[in-house]
Amino acid sequence: MFVLVDCNNFFASCEILFNPKFKNKPVVILSNNDGCVIARSKEAKKLNIKMGDPIFRYKQLVQSDILKVFSSNFTLYGDISIRVMKTLETFMLPMEIYSIDEAFLYIDKEIDFFTLAKTIKEKIYKWVGIEVSIGIAKTKTLAKLANRSAKNTNGISILSDKNDLEKILKATSIEEIWGIGSKLKKRLYQLDIYSAYDLAKANEYLIKKNLSVNVYKTSLELNEVKCFECEEIQESKKSITTSRSFAEKIDNINDLEEAISSFVAMTSEKLRESKLKAGFMTIFVMTSPFAKDNYYSNYINITLPIATSFTPNLISHAKNGLKKIYKEGFLYKKAGVILSNFTDESAIQEDFFTNVDDASKKRLMKTVDEINYKSNKKTVFFGSEGIKKKYKSSSNMRSKNFTTSFDELIKVK
Repeated sequence: MFVLVDCNNFFASCEILFNPKFKNKPVVILSNNDGCVIARSKEAKKLNIKMGDPIFRYKQLVQSDILKVFSSNFTLYGDISIRVMKTLETFMLPMEIYSIDEAFLYIDKEIDFFTLAKTIKEKIYKWVGIEVSIGIAKTKTLAKLANRSAKNTNGISILSDKNDLEKILKATSIEEIWGIGSKLKKRLYQLDIYSAYDLAKANEYLIKKNLSVNVYKTSLELNEVKCFECEEIQESKKSITTSRSFAEKIDNINDLEEAISSFVAMTSEKLRESKLKAGFMTIFVMTSPFAKDNYYSNYINITLPIATSFTPNLISHAKNGLKKIYKEGFLYKKAGVILSNFTDESAIQEDFFTNVDDASKKRLMKTVDEINYKSNKKTVFFGSEGIKKKYKSSSNMRSKNFTTSFDELIKVK
């Protein structure tokens, strides 16, 4: 059986964990620059607040103190996620971390599944303070459906009874199935498939002829035939991206260079954490999509002569690339950096024309990373990133880093 453990309203739960006065109250989390809603508590969902909605639509609720708003704090959410996953590891079961707030466990023997689920829920709540829902079934796809059902009950749902399974399949619309997007939904509608039950009972030849292998596998999984395994070893990353929307629009290349340099520094740090080097870089810039009369968007792909994670080299290539796509007369709202084409950091590629002292560069970057890690902030940075940083995002309602910074620990009086 697969056991899917999913943290309830995770980002909102992390905020409420350190602000218990907001428990059972409507809470929303905002995107960069405090623009749109990216997460909601269940009470906020009951107020019909939609994902992706601009927060100004709910100005009256905020001003009347009905709705509590937080800027996104991914440092906090990431650390709480690690604590949840470490707690799950104590059960000594094959585990696949599926996302920041979800993980699959796999059990290949008959046990008391309800008691196990209850123990998992209680342990995570006691050790971390986060409530979870648990769905248990014979396949990953069904475990996902069971988990949706669990959120509407006591937090635990086990799909082992054929009658219960049929009821859930009939009550689940096709777009609610794991892996079925809006494009697939339209194609399935054309084949008169509207629910999970319809897909489970659909003609095998019809599915194979008109749809992808993954949809066919999904149909098998709905019939309790295991097609997707528990992947304990995570796939290596294909790319790493850092991008931001700016609080104030940028109208000159100098400020844009500083922003791009900072994004490269952040991305290359993530690269070194994964013990990788990048051989390919993409730089992109854009104005606001709402500036229809003065809209501009462009990108440039850069093949690096030598795969590297050395920040100064990457910044140099990024700035050269930016100069080729920058145009004067525009107000830039967003920019970003994507690194890809990775190789293992232990693989040293020699260059015939340059003397590459890879060891000294590695020591330098390790020292910079360690200083910043220990101080829990960007104590050491590159001059090209700028001092005043006009490109910073606006996050006026961000909570403190309660679990990762000694300076921001909760003070008990």
